[in-house]
Amino acid sequence: MKNFFIWMQKDEGWKSIMAIIYAAICIFDFIVVPSWIGVNRKDISMDLITGMATIDPSVQIELIKAAYHQHEPFTLQGGGLFHLAFGALLTGSALSSIKAGKT
Repeated sequence: MKNFFIWMQKDEGWKSIMAIIYAAICIFDFIVVPSWIGVNRKDISMDLITGMATIDPSVQIELIKAAYHQHEPFTLQGGGLFHLAFGALLTGSALSSIKAGKT
């Protein structure tokens, strides 16, 4: 455990860990969650459609919207500031190590 902390501090291992965490977040946000939503999405059956005839039209519209909801990636909300911040950190750390001659 002590060697891990030394590696993190002296050999700049934090950059590798940060890149792995960013990749894991992106895989989760763009692949895992949309796949999970697609697999677990309920189909609108004929029973629901026939039962909706007695419901107010505005409620019918909201039910249909909820059934066909598209996933919006969490990291793209807020204009993608999350990706800009991680990109700046990764780029800055890569450029600083190139400038220092640690390629």
